[in-house]
Amino acid sequence: MSLDAVLQTFYVEAQEHLESMENVLLKMDDGECNDEMLNDIFRSAHTIKGSAGIFGLDHIVNFTHVVENVLDRARDNKIEVEKGLVDVIFKCRDHIQSLVGVNLEEFNAQTDLQEVGNNLLEALTPWASEGSNQPLETNDIPDDTLPDSKLAEDNGNFWHISLRLSTDCLRNGMDPLSFIKFLTSLGEIKHIETIVDNFPSSADFDAETLYFAYEIALQSDACLEEIENTFMFVLDDSDITILPPNTKVDDYLALIDKLPEENQLLGDILVKCGSLTKHSLEQALIAQSKENSEVETPNDKQKLGEVLTEQLKVPEAVVNAALSKQQQSKSQATEGKQIRIDSNRLDHLINLIGELVINQQRIDLLSKNSKNPPLVEAVDDFENFTNQIRDAALSLRMVPIGGTFQRFKRLVRDTAQELGKEVELTIEGADTELDRLMVEKLGDPLTHIVRNAMDHGLESIEERQAVGKDTKGQLKLAAYHEASHIVIAISDDGNGIDKERVREKAIEKGIINIDSQLTDNELFHLIFHPGFSTAAAVTNLSGRGVGMDVVKRNVEALQGSIDISSKAGVGSEFKIRLPLTLAIIDGFHVEAKGTHFIIPQATIIECIDLANHQDIKGRHCINLRGEMIPYLNMSEIFNLTSSQVHSEANNMKQHTDKKELVIVQFGSDVAGIAVDTLNGEIQTVVKPLGPIFKALKGIGGSSLLGNGEIAFILDVPQLIELAIGNETTNKTYTAASTNNQTE
Repeated sequence: MSLDAVLQTFYVEAQEHLESMENVLLKMDDGECNDEMLNDIFRSAHTIKGSAGIFGLDHIVNFTHVVENVLDRARDNKIEVEKGLVDVIFKCRDHIQSLVGVNLEEFNAQTDLQEVGNNLLEALTPWASEGSNQPLETNDIPDDTLPDSKLAEDNGNFWHISLRLSTDCLRNGMDPLSFIKFLTSLGEIKHIETIVDNFPSSADFDAETLYFAYEIALQSDACLEEIENTFMFVLDDSDITILPPNTKVDDYLALIDKLPEENQLLGDILVKCGSLTKHSLEQALIAQSKENSEVETPNDKQKLGEVLTEQLKVPEAVVNAALSKQQQSKSQATEGKQIRIDSNRLDHLINLIGELVINQQRIDLLSKNSKNPPLVEAVDDFENFTNQIRDAALSLRMVPIGGTFQRFKRLVRDTAQELGKEVELTIEGADTELDRLMVEKLGDPLTHIVRNAMDHGLESIEERQAVGKDTKGQLKLAAYHEASHIVIAISDDGNGIDKERVREKAIEKGIINIDSQLTDNELFHLIFHPGFSTAAAVTNLSGRGVGMDVVKRNVEALQGSIDISSKAGVGSEFKIRLPLTLAIIDGFHVEAKGTHFIIPQATIIECIDLANHQDIKGRHCINLRGEMIPYLNMSEIFNLTSSQVHSEANNMKQHTDKKELVIVQFGSDVAGIAVDTLNGEIQTVVKPLGPIFKALKGIGGSSLLGNGEIAFILDVPQLIELAIGNETTNKTYTAASTNNQTE
């Protein structure tokens, strides 16, 4: 892993810890506070500081160190966690996030960022002890030649760290001394034993390869997690063992057994596992020499193990384990590990599986044309495996939407304070999974809707009291499955959308005529027009008429739709409906004038023969079992004309003008799509359209068929909206014509 990749991992993990800090602070802001919450937020700050120290990001270390000291005082009950402190810690958390986004050189050049940090450190002064707001100063690394006779006596009181970093550590831009240096911020390093067994001859020496290993005795009050986090960026490809003070003998036995060095002398093994220091070993060897010089026969010579057990009080079990290690060689066991995968690699995998699906369709087509039963059967089995691989790969890209919802807690808190309102946010269905790419693109639309709900929807405290409502407004984010779609609902218990105000503004801006007759749903959707706003005044949050048109455009880009319901004095609800994924979908293959189209399978209700249903006069609308269904003719909508090849094929088939009607539904809206041919179900890979097609309505993407031809994926929500709009216009025109004829 390169240094840039490791730094990127640091940024990602720092963001996770910052989100964790924010979640805990939000609970504290609501009045909750206990030891576990304080420990959580302290660990997050400490981990960020530790990771930053490894990379030499001193601007992050110095600031976070002061915040950490204040949190530590709160953990020790030396200061009280009050609202004022929570507000300052919130701002400190935001400042740390800003610091994580810049390197040390950029920080030194940004005086405004430094000023913000200094102001926050000053704001922390009432809760900080004297001297605790000074920058962190690390101690020098101790020399491994320091006298250690006292260490031999107190060795059980220290943490023992057996450190064998990857041989590629230096090559990946990681300096082993940076880890050791940071350990000094956690306590005092009493002893370092450098293992040089793997150091090669000068002919084989590579300056970019790490040959050393380290055994470290650390005196510290830190917990295991804090020490372990020092090495978080090298854990995957290194062998690191951390033994706490006064550890059990069994743990030392396991460490001895785990040591990678083979065929070592007994004393070396005990030194390397931390049970013995080099100075103590030398004392034992001198004692052994004296004892043996006094005996008469070789058989009576005292062994080193006996000296260690009797004089230095090394546990006999540890010595026996070292002897066993000396007599045998063991290969190090390989453990299964969880790995962090770059999202770009995952996307590349999905693209490759998409190509696999396309080629599988091609093979399926060729096998059926070959009329070879064994080949057809083999291809069917291949299709089953392809489907399983596809589903498994797509599941890797599914993430819970709860992470996105959680971020709105902070937005709601800050916006409520800015507006002087009391708002309670409720989250439901946080574990509902959605494609990662869709989750990333939902942030802006949801932000606009939530801000509008708080600014326009929820009343002020005085207004809610006047109408008998609870002073605290209710805002809810919910996610759930509905058929083959995900529904994200944003609702509030405010005053609802003022329909008359919307109508007046729409007439004023020329969006509708003064005599236009619109349903409530059509009226509500007028707020999505660019530049539309009913706000009486422009504020920092709203009133400029930008935002809601972006919401609709972004949702439609995700093949989704928005429904609005509102009741005066009760509240409003926005429902965003989205497909589960945008990568590979189950579709229905149809044709119109030789052009191929794919209709998402999840939107289809049924297929009927249009010839058996007569159009209502002057309108593209049929009566289907008592329900009026508007429909669109694909050849008319896209102005399609038959190609020569298609015309010849139709003549050979004695093709007539027979039309098939596919009835589709999205949300509560139903419409029909008239096509020439129904070709059946198909798995299709969604390919984005080029910039030149962005303005094309009704098409959401493209795909490649097994025979090499291009098929267009229909944007069903847009087509349904167009069909209903045309039907409303035609109905009005037909009614007007009938009235004129009557007169």
